[in-house]
Parts: sequence; C-alpha cells; structure tokens
Amino acid sequence: MPHRTLVAQQLASMFSVLSHPVRVRIIVELRAGELCVNSLQDILGIRQSAVSQHLALLDSSACQCALTLWAALCH
Repeated sequence: MPHRTLVAQQLASMFSVLSHPVRVRIIVELRAGELCVNSLQDILGIRQSAVSQHLALLDSSACQCALTLWAALCH
C-alpha cells in the first residue's frame, strides 16, 4: 500500500474517532493530567460505562497511530 494511502487511512480513522464531542472533551480534560473514570464521569456528566467506551475508542491502536502521525505533521 502506498505511503500516502496509509497516511490518509490513518487520518480518516483519527477524525472518525474525534468526531464525537465527548471524546474531544475527554482529550481536553486529560491534557491537564491523569484522571480516573469516576472523575471523568463527574466532569462529563455521563455514565461510567459510556466514559469507558469512549476511552476504549481513544485507546485503540489505530487511533494512537493516527494521533502520533497528526502530531508529527503539525510540528
């Protein structure tokens, strides 16, 4: 697979994950430091299971690769 195609797929995956406002809020909250799921639940006002599901998507390997790639492209 050509490099540009792979980059495009990784970026599309990242944008898909970041398309949900709760996931963006989680990233914003975690920039200040680590938080437990219960703390995120209180901050976001959603159920613990929903927080865990959003965190699982953010922690997926495809998303991690895309976020790393995005950070490299922005610098």
